[in-house]
Amino acid sequence: MAAAAAALHWAIFPITQARITFIFFFPAVVLVTTLVGRGPGVLVALIGLVNSAMMKAPHTLMVPNSAEQVAMISSALVSVLVIMVGGYYRTLSRRELNDVTELHELSATLVSVTSLSDQLRLILSTVMRLHGASSGLISIVDRPRDRLDTAASVGFGPRALEDLHERKGDDGACGLACAGGTRVVIEDTETDPRFAESRELARRENIRAVHATPLISRDGAVLGALAVHSPAPRRPSAREVRIADICARKAAVFLERARAEESVRQRDRRFQAVLEASGVPFLIWSPIRDAHGQIVDFRFVYVNTAAARIMRVRLDEYVGRRVLDVMPHAWDDVGRFEMYVEAIERNEVRSMERHSAADDNHAWFHIIASPLDGDIAVWFADVTQRKQQERDLVEADRRKDEFLATLAHELRNPLAPIRQAAKILRNEQATDAQRRWSNNVIERQVQHMSLLLDDLLDVARITHGTLQLRKQQTDLQSIVGAAIETARPLIDERHHRLDLDMPEALEVNADPLRLAQVLSNLLTNAAKYTNPHGHIRVSARQSGAELVIGVDDSGIGIAPEDIGKVFGMFAQVRSAQDHAAGGLGIGLALARGIVELHGGTIDVSSGGPRQGSRFTVRLPNAGIARPAAPNVRAASNGQASASRRILLADDNRDAAESLAIILRLEGHDVDLAHDGQAALRRFSERRPDVALLDIGMPRTNGLDVAREIRAMPGGEAVLLIAITGWAQDSDREKSRAAGFDHHLTKPIEPEALINLLGIR
Repeated sequence: MAAAAAALHWAIFPITQARITFIFFFPAVVLVTTLVGRGPGVLVALIGLVNSAMMKAPHTLMVPNSAEQVAMISSALVSVLVIMVGGYYRTLSRRELNDVTELHELSATLVSVTSLSDQLRLILSTVMRLHGASSGLISIVDRPRDRLDTAASVGFGPRALEDLHERKGDDGACGLACAGGTRVVIEDTETDPRFAESRELARRENIRAVHATPLISRDGAVLGALAVHSPAPRRPSAREVRIADICARKAAVFLERARAEESVRQRDRRFQAVLEASGVPFLIWSPIRDAHGQIVDFRFVYVNTAAARIMRVRLDEYVGRRVLDVMPHAWDDVGRFEMYVEAIERNEVRSMERHSAADDNHAWFHIIASPLDGDIAVWFADVTQRKQQERDLVEADRRKDEFLATLAHELRNPLAPIRQAAKILRNEQATDAQRRWSNNVIERQVQHMSLLLDDLLDVARITHGTLQLRKQQTDLQSIVGAAIETARPLIDERHHRLDLDMPEALEVNADPLRLAQVLSNLLTNAAKYTNPHGHIRVSARQSGAELVIGVDDSGIGIAPEDIGKVFGMFAQVRSAQDHAAGGLGIGLALARGIVELHGGTIDVSSGGPRQGSRFTVRLPNAGIARPAAPNVRAASNGQASASRRILLADDNRDAAESLAIILRLEGHDVDLAHDGQAALRRFSERRPDVALLDIGMPRTNGLDVAREIRAMPGGEAVLLIAITGWAQDSDREKSRAAGFDHHLTKPIEPEALINLLGIR
């Protein structure tokens, strides 16, 4: 530039001579100073002065106050002024350019940052850099709690951040800016009274000046504040105020956008949570139409978790796909597709219950189709269990009717021979042999009816959880022997061959009476459903600490579809119903209940119809039998068969009188009473050794009678036996509390009572 200015001067020198020697250097100085700096501007000015001196006569420059000397001095002074002004504007331009560049880079960078905290921190860092600040802070207003939360910070230590956490809404420069919605400038934190509460923090963090700008939303609400801090007292320049305003607007925009996005996400989460937490399968379909506007298929728009679980797919696996693409046989069911089309076309809710085998889905569903802004919302619930329960109720009702008919038949059958035998006994012309035969018939038929009723009572006790086991270490052979003795008449009647395969020294911790009942039921079942001259086998073995008992037969077998039914209450599988020897259908249910009370299991297997069956009982606590201790039976007075004075109180006159006759035949002295008051009078008059009291008697029940007897002199020595109609635990507890020694359940077995009379 200096060379160009000099060349111009020398080019016009022949015309201007020495009159114009510096004029072209003025723009050169301005241009160089503005573009390059003050140093190069000074250099151009010096070159211009030298060039001007060379154009003038040297002697004229030495003359004081000469025109040449004044021109040179003036040119130098003007150059100095130009250099100073040019340098200032150059500095200002560079700062403006730097600010624009910084803000442009900030805007470009913010686009790629997704986290709000990172966005705010980036904005804060830019403001601090342009301010030359030592620390900065962006606080967010929490209006419900009247607090300021720190959203971004730079230059603060952990202790300072802890002090800044959740400040009051009007605390510090940020609090003042948020409270007033205007800029707050603290030129000196040591002297400004508005900063008194935060002065200690400012001293610790070396803060002497604060510039806080509020963050204003588009609707005018104050969202928070942006504050920068300086280590020396100062006031922000207009440039810094402008930059703070620009960055505050950016922070407010991103903060507002983040809150709007969070509001949308929260709304979506609530909607999603409602659909997901409902537990009801739900999906949304959009219709797919052909060129004529007819609905030809549907497309998945949304599938909730419950629906995805039933459909056995991932949540996003079906979304966007056509129904026929993922479920090719979905519209094979007649009326299913038409229901959805009608719901959309008529804008009406449709519902139905449907059993669909499409895509290997064999469940029953209750479906509700509801129009939804041109789409269709489908709610469906799996009602397979309810349908199965309905079928089970129908089946249970049918089995109940069959059971009642069978029970009536089973109970009616013994009545005919009993009635006939009783008629023979009343006939005076009957011989002794005929009378003995009649007695045997009555006893046998009554025993049969008693077994039926006992089974019914036992099943009811198991169902209600009132059946109690009397476990003891027992020899297995004696249990099997008792079971065979019970089933032997039917086995011999049908000419079956019975084989035993079991070790001699096996014992089990069980209730021997109940376990014998299980095995006798299995043997009776095998004998009934095996054709004459069949084969029955009982086996037992020890498997670890487990006893395994098997009952095999060569009978009618069980069809595979009936295997799971045989242990059901009142169950009669088809093959058994068609067989001549029917029953009540409770024997196997009773056996299973007793085995499970022992902690064991019972199962059945069969090769099919006419292939026989195998029932397997597994019981815990099996072991090798120990030598049996001698059985010593003791009586209360050393004489088990001693005659007793007995008070028998029961409001059932026939039962009481018949039992009294049996006891008198055994040699006992029996006195009868048929209500509680009469029982107390008889006891006071006779002072019996034993009192049998029905706990359900009218006019003072047996429990109250027992308490009064125990309160009488000598009442502690009386053997009290309770007669109960239902062997519940509550009856046992009541009888013990009333002072009873034992209790018997109706109908009373005379043998059990006779055995009790020898025990105190």
